[in-house]
Amino acid sequence: MEQPQQIKTISAVVVILLVLGAGFLLFLKYRTFPNPENSPKSGSTNHEPGTVVVENTSMINGTLSLPAGFPQDIPLEKGNLIESATTYYPEQNVRQLSISYQSSRTTTEKYAEYKNYMTASGYEITEEDTNAPVRAIFGVKEDRNLSVAISSREGKTLVQLSYLLKSVQ
Repeated sequence: MEQPQQIKTISAVVVILLVLGAGFLLFLKYRTFPNPENSPKSGSTNHEPGTVVVENTSMINGTLSLPAGFPQDIPLEKGNLIESATTYYPEQNVRQLSISYQSSRTTTEKYAEYKNYMTASGYEITEEDTNAPVRAIFGVKEDRNLSVAISSREGKTLVQLSYLLKSVQ
């Protein structure tokens, strides 16, 4: 049975929010706090929001490319990219590389591929409900996090990856 377009759109929005939320939560969990010796000595408190810079990846020869620095060993289907961006959090010295692509493989196949990759690469893995419409898996290493959300969209599988580097040189 074919789902109405509205449900597909809502599902896509939920997936995007899930990936961004997971990346943010992992960022909060593993961020380092500034050294008090390097903090300003002023008595005032700064309540201004932090700076965030989002940079969309450019197209090369009509094809969307990976964000600069995206690890080459992470499995993906490069020719099918539909989104690619880098988000910088300069105050926290963090960079998030995000991509989305469509696959003709099933959600189960893609989920197994990423779980196997994370296990073999030494990530500490957290899995969400494997029966949910959006299957999510999160991996944590010393200075990086990998979040993957996989869902079905328009007869294909939508894969959304978020690679968070906690310490940017």
